Amino acid sequence: MTIWGNHSTTQVPDFLNAKINGRPVKEVIKDTKWLEEDFTITVQKRGGVLIQKWGRSSAASTAVSIVDAMRSLVTPTPEGDWFSTGVYTTGNPYGIAEDIVFSMPCRSKGDGDYELVKDVAMDDFLWGRIKKSEAELIAEKRCVAHLTGEGNAFCDLPGDTMLPGEM
Repeated sequence: MTIWGNHSTTQVPDFLNAKINGRPVKEVIKDTKWLEEDFTITVQKRGGVLIQKWGRSSAASTAVSIVDAMRSLVTPTPEGDWFSTGVYTTGNPYGIAEDIVFSMPCRSKGDGDYELVKDVAMDDFLWGRIKKSEAELIAEKRCVAHLTGEGNAFCDLPGDTMLPGEM
């Protein structure tokens, strides 16, 4: 399943394009309200649940994610499939703001490089969530503008995007 956007509570699990045993998720799970609310929120807050449970972030989970990301880049992506990873957005086909790092669907020939998957299906719900995650990343970028030479920093991040234990 593709995860779009930031690694925070605004991340977007893309159930619109996901499959269960080769069938579209929305054919298998007909409860759209559950997918949009309960499922999405559970995915968005899963990291916070681990932090609350263990009192710290899971280094093992991070390590597994790094290994999975590297494996995705050095293993050819099967035809019709893709993986999601945080990439620099310049030149992306989705109209997501330039110059941020944003998780998007990618594929690899197994040569260590990637290409963005184009023409992924979107609906209003998915696009709205993607734009919310994009707005958060743009706000985060403003917070560190003084470090990147882009002017004075101005931080206006909403508290509800932070994982428990991060504040």
